[in-house]
Amino acid sequence: MAFQKGQSGNPGGRPKEDAEIKALARAAGPEAIDKLLELLRGDDRRTALAAAQALLDRGFGKPAQAITGDEGGPIEFAVTWLK
Repeated sequence: MAFQKGQSGNPGGRPKEDAEIKALARAAGPEAIDKLLELLRGDDRRTALAAAQALLDRGFGKPAQAITGDEGGPIEFAVTWLK
């Protein structure tokens, strides 16, 4: 379905976050961190790895991912519609 010129395909915009849900999740944050630490120190290596990754991602952010072309080189592209 095509939209008329100047008409948005999403007139309501992005849905608003539920502030109450967000507040509840943040209140449970310390308990969740404690649980991740407990799992990190547990005997199951897979669970400990997942807990460590979750803690690192939240504490330091997820690592940047490089985007490369063939064999690790730069991405090459051609813009043909500018001619």
